[in-house]
Amino acid sequence: MNSMPPPEMQMQYSAGALKDGGKLTVWVTIPEKWHVNANEVTDEFLKPSSIVVKAEGIEFGDVVWPKPIKEYNEALELEILTFRGEFKIEIPVKSVADKYDSLGTEATFHYQACDNSICLAPASKTISLSKNAAGTKSSNVNSSAKKNDSETEVAASTGDNENTDMGAVSDAGATASAGIIALLFFAFLGGIILNLMPCVLPVLSLKLFSLIKQAGESRGRLLALGGATTAGILASFWALAAVVAAVKAGGGSAGWGMQFQSAGFIAFMVVILTAFAMSFFGVFEVWLPWGATTKMDEAGHKAGFAGAFFTGALLVLLSTPCSAPFLGTAMGFAFAQTTPVLFLFFTAAGLGLALPYMLVSAFPKVLKVFPKPGPWMVKLQKVMGVLLLASVVWLLWIVNEQAGTAGVGMFAIVVVASIACSVLLGKFAPPGVAFGREVAGIGLSVAVLVSIWFAAIAPEYERAASEKFNTRMQEQMTADGWYRYSPALIEEFAKANRTVFIDATADWCLTCKTNEAAVLNRDEFRRAMDSLNVALVKADWTRETPEVNALLKSMHKSGVPAYAIYPAGDVSRQIVLPELLTTSAIVEKITSQK
Repeated sequence: MNSMPPPEMQMQYSAGALKDGGKLTVWVTIPEKWHVNANEVTDEFLKPSSIVVKAEGIEFGDVVWPKPIKEYNEALELEILTFRGEFKIEIPVKSVADKYDSLGTEATFHYQACDNSICLAPASKTISLSKNAAGTKSSNVNSSAKKNDSETEVAASTGDNENTDMGAVSDAGATASAGIIALLFFAFLGGIILNLMPCVLPVLSLKLFSLIKQAGESRGRLLALGGATTAGILASFWALAAVVAAVKAGGGSAGWGMQFQSAGFIAFMVVILTAFAMSFFGVFEVWLPWGATTKMDEAGHKAGFAGAFFTGALLVLLSTPCSAPFLGTAMGFAFAQTTPVLFLFFTAAGLGLALPYMLVSAFPKVLKVFPKPGPWMVKLQKVMGVLLLASVVWLLWIVNEQAGTAGVGMFAIVVVASIACSVLLGKFAPPGVAFGREVAGIGLSVAVLVSIWFAAIAPEYERAASEKFNTRMQEQMTADGWYRYSPALIEEFAKANRTVFIDATADWCLTCKTNEAAVLNRDEFRRAMDSLNVALVKADWTRETPEVNALLKSMHKSGVPAYAIYPAGDVSRQIVLPELLTTSAIVEKITSQK
């Protein structure tokens, strides 16, 4: 089961007509902690790397390899020559026929992968310029492939990803900038669709109540409140982008919704939502000294700009466990780019998420469907509090999936402590007393909750969650009959010439659970897959693992859900499916490959 994922490969011709000379450059990226033998070896047991390039009407010269790395291997007790990380291979063009077609260029890299203790059987990887994928590193290089000297910008990357979510973003003749613009549009569109995803349902109460409270406001104030909500959404998206950039800078792997892999983040959301619910129940009230003189002032502050900003921020934090259609593909590209590009894509997604609220603010006539504010809103506010507690229950369900009943018991302590702090704050600092008492009460509450979490709960929870996850990963099959994902398992299915359907999922992903209930767990889907002899494989991203990180990267996805088909188990023919599924669409994709 110890196996290296296939290396990533990219290739591109140098600029200019091939008749005037030129070269083909192939980039190869070896997964971390692995290496491949260099093109020369120091022992006959080791197999050297080699590359075979074919193109109609083109003759290539001798391959120019990078300088190998010399290192001592303790297992073999000799010095070996290796390639690690990313390296490039250059193949000069020796001659060109009158009629040639470089767009059909294929490069096959033959290699033997090793780590410090084992060497695997020789393997190979093939890529072709005729089946290019946009949004790769090489597509940003200023060079082009040619067919009879007619220049067409095109680059080849690892795998033949057929992404029905958005397809290849650009045709062979599209520029890299056009591809980025298209992806930005998909990020914006995905942000809009995110409003309709099941992940957003837990905060529907906040959005609904906010709209009702704004119904009687002037148009100018509505625009300002809509702007505050948008600012809160963008601020949260930018904060997430900063976290992603920091993780990448530290050499880690980042993905969409990754914060729900953190118990600390879930605990933070439990405290925030519980406190919000207690506020809706009237247990305590956050107030400002200059705004607590009348009930009207108090109502105004509750529906003020700070509340709109915070609602927007909370909306983002609770909507990111799932990836909306188009958004996963766009963010999959963005997560591999520079920090400015990453922030640009997060901004586009944030503007998409905020668009409905800006439209409602700009066209307030829509709000006339709501009755005028009155005493009925007090009752509705309590209903909203119940719905917020339902969000807490959802988070506790995530905790149960990650750490079992022991984890739920620990988080129940967090919920009780949060409720207790809310009650004490309401008694100690009601509106109208010295404002310093409110500041002191909030500060003390934060200190108590942080101390309880880090001193008493976090270590035990991490132990319980790790034990459950490790036990789960050691099982070959899930409880519902799916194989547990591993690169070695896919290789075994490839040898058996068996088609594979992969479900990359997480316990905290509501879209994943919706797809499972609507499609993947239904008898109709199971019968269809059995009739086609398809192996069902589940890749669990509830907690971060290098294997699933690499899988998502190969699919050009930044988070879950993500679905792919490997016809005959061949990872080089990866077909990526959209986030929303139907059995008929899956069957059609599989049968079209036979």
